[in-house]
Amino acid sequence: GGRSGTPAHIKSQWQSTQAVSSLMKDTSYSKIVNQAKTIRPIRPGPGKLGAVVQLYANHFPVKFNTKAVLFHYDVSVTGASSADPNSAPESPSEDLSPHLDAELLKRLILEVEKQARWKGKVPWAYDGRKNVIVAAELGGDTSRTFTCVVSNESGRQQEFQVALQLASKPNLAELVDFLEYQQRHLQKGVSRGATPDAPVLPQDCIMALDHVLKHNAGMKSDWWVIGKSNNLIFPPQTSDSRSRSLGGGAEVWIGYCQSLRPVQRGMAVNIDMTTTAFITPGPLLDLLLQELRLNKQDLARPLQDRQRKQAKKVFKGMTMTVTHMKRKAFVCKDLGESATNYMFESENGKISVAQYFQQKYRKLQYPNLPCVLAGSVNRRIAIPLEVCMVKEGQRKSKLTALETAGIIKHAAIRPEDRMRAIQESMAKSKLATDPLIRAFGLEVSTEMMKIQARVLPTPVVCYANGKTMQPDAGAWNLVKTKLHDTFDLKEWAVVSLMDRQRAEQPRDGPDASLTSFLNDFKIVLNECGVNVGPPAARSYWDDRRQPISDIMRCAYDQIRSAHKSKPPQLIFVVLPDTPDKDQLYKEVKYESDVVLGVPTQCVVAKNAAIGCLPKRGRAQYCANVAMKVNVKLGGVNNVISAAPEVPFHTQPDAALSWLAANWENAPFMFLGADVTHSVIKAENARSIAAVVGSMNRSATRYATRILVQKSERDLEMISGLKEAVKELLLEFTRNTRGKKPERIVYYRDGVSEGQFDHVLSEELLMIKQACVEMGDPSAEYNPPITIIVVQKRHKTRFFAVNASETDRSGNILAGTVVDQEVTHPFEYDFFLCSHSGIQGTSKPAHYHVLVDENGFLPDVLQLLTYRFCYMYCRATRSTSLPPPVYYAHLAAFRGRMLLIDEDGSSDTASQASSAGNLPGSSVLMSDVHRDIKSKMFYI
Repeated sequence: GGRSGTPAHIKSQWQSTQAVSSLMKDTSYSKIVNQAKTIRPIRPGPGKLGAVVQLYANHFPVKFNTKAVLFHYDVSVTGASSADPNSAPESPSEDLSPHLDAELLKRLILEVEKQARWKGKVPWAYDGRKNVIVAAELGGDTSRTFTCVVSNESGRQQEFQVALQLASKPNLAELVDFLEYQQRHLQKGVSRGATPDAPVLPQDCIMALDHVLKHNAGMKSDWWVIGKSNNLIFPPQTSDSRSRSLGGGAEVWIGYCQSLRPVQRGMAVNIDMTTTAFITPGPLLDLLLQELRLNKQDLARPLQDRQRKQAKKVFKGMTMTVTHMKRKAFVCKDLGESATNYMFESENGKISVAQYFQQKYRKLQYPNLPCVLAGSVNRRIAIPLEVCMVKEGQRKSKLTALETAGIIKHAAIRPEDRMRAIQESMAKSKLATDPLIRAFGLEVSTEMMKIQARVLPTPVVCYANGKTMQPDAGAWNLVKTKLHDTFDLKEWAVVSLMDRQRAEQPRDGPDASLTSFLNDFKIVLNECGVNVGPPAARSYWDDRRQPISDIMRCAYDQIRSAHKSKPPQLIFVVLPDTPDKDQLYKEVKYESDVVLGVPTQCVVAKNAAIGCLPKRGRAQYCANVAMKVNVKLGGVNNVISAAPEVPFHTQPDAALSWLAANWENAPFMFLGADVTHSVIKAENARSIAAVVGSMNRSATRYATRILVQKSERDLEMISGLKEAVKELLLEFTRNTRGKKPERIVYYRDGVSEGQFDHVLSEELLMIKQACVEMGDPSAEYNPPITIIVVQKRHKTRFFAVNASETDRSGNILAGTVVDQEVTHPFEYDFFLCSHSGIQGTSKPAHYHVLVDENGFLPDVLQLLTYRFCYMYCRATRSTSLPPPVYYAHLAAFRGRMLLIDEDGSSDTASQASSAGNLPGSSVLMSDVHRDIKSKMFYI
């Protein structure tokens, strides 16, 4: 075991960590940061393990003229004396371009085209907001200002000053150098290792070419181009409507997303279908009725405070127009008093909005509704709600459960249909025939990339008594199978948040009672190997005035009383299928996770067939719950066979043998981390991070640390990571009788490409420091670390060339790995589809290796990750992400439930402990009880 078992071809890679080992003796931040930047590995070559298959990737090759000359100009707009008061500039020199209507900006840039005499002579492309790419310099000047007079939405003429300032001169030779780096690196005889001389991605080149490719769609008046990088494109559709109703004032738009990406084969346009939720355009009154579930008769009365707050939450920030006059669009800043009560000074003295409208336009039908407030703080404009119209093309950020289900329904289309939609989008884009694109020296193929992939061997799943299963299409059956390691369930109780009558004497008969469910559940637990004793108590929520905390505490005390003060193992909670079940769930979890320190298992009555006729799926439901209960008791549901599996068409190589030998002999520690953002809308709102770490050799038990972040909401870095990892390392050592992890693999979720260097410079440093502070500094504990960023927010999809190489849903097979052609030009990344499709088109996970001190060969790392996906404790099928990532996500989401609002209020708690909070954070989180931090209570 340990490093002594490492083959020669991997031993050489330890050299890259020796500098870090010596460096850790001097804990200078800058030195460690600089070292971190030099150990980012390049791709060590493609893997070889598995059956070779052919796939199509939704990437379309792009050729470019390396000698093309490009000039990138920054656009700023000033000088509109009649600009919308919603966005009136603080000074005459303030740039208005972020606030002006998109159509107005297009008219301005077309006026610039005339004055600059570009038309028919000089190719140019505009991103619709701040950037213009031109194939020639502006008369040799670095800047130039144009006076443009155009009509606004109201039909009035406005004069603007449009300034173009040279921002950069993208050099496409740098892009060629970036794309060809790996080939030059290999020619030097270096196959892997550090990349101190690796070129930096020339973002200005990528951005310039991307703007050129999107210009045509962005300039069309009947196309919608939105998103942070104008990557969401919605063309008009003739045979089918572009939008489909989701109900509740929302609709789904179906279009495509487009982005230019550097890949191993060169440059490529990545195109995928997109379904995006938008606010339904039309009368604001209709949206109010749908959001508040009111009838028009209800509008005669003023809104209640609760309704008003709900409406404000929905309307604030929304762009609107009006029906009573020709006026520019405006943004709702707030909701004011009713039109009857809102008073302002007019030429004839003080008057209400309702009176003003009656005198100048018409009598309002609903004067008791609040006014929509627009304009600046110093110049508020009150507009009656009934004359407001919601403008088209506004994305809806927060969706209800029904709206989310509707989006999924529209997005979940079979692979062959998605592939057809992508090809149709490519044809609509006219990227291959657009004269402007060709004028810039670009050539776009209309054919998807055809690439080579491999299907990794499926691992063997092991249960108790030596029983093994060979998954089929990524799934297996648990019938009559005992879980791998189980604990007896003796000290437990049942809490029903249904009253006794509904729970035990339902109208559908005794088979629908709680007693019937518990009997069925005990049978399933026994079949799984969990011996169950009688519950110490069964409580019912007969008195709805009784606080949840009281009924939970009562169950806790009854367990201790019945079992001679032994700590309770579990409280089983039945939630009613009522609108407040989510709030009840939060209160239960607060009491169990924070106050009592006892795991709980909640079931919803309807799902468990309590209070209604049992469904055929009750047995399967009980089995799923049984797996969760066993893990919360400390058990292990299944492990993966340590023996190397025989690949489809090859023999096991040294990498497989090494993995099999080292999995058990050299203790790995697997870390998973994720960040989830708070739903609190406040300046000091904070995110929640969770870090989980494996606690045993088989990597099936995990301990957790949940942290409130002191950073900004949009920053994904984890503050407090060092202390969390240090605690997890110490706990691992205690669980393994003094054996420290010999290798650390850190799966990091939720990080974009632009944050990779932050992970290297900050999070790697904190993990290293945690290892140094583990104990005696002279021990020089510095295990090799591999950091892998896991990404699901990408648009790459794969489609099988041969129908015989698909699963039952028509998707690519579970275990399909792609590590060339559409991956990064030279960095160590790969795509892995570890699950079998159920509905829609399978999305592979994208793994990017930022640090690899372990020197994993591609076959080892890919197989290690794939095997992991068969070890998720809540499923009997492989998952799309490794368990540490899933567990960190679940733990972070649970932490968000325990967040205390900035004003001290909380839905679930009245008091908070500061133990889970970071210095400088004014937002508190109730700390998880010490008795369950080592348990997987969030499963």
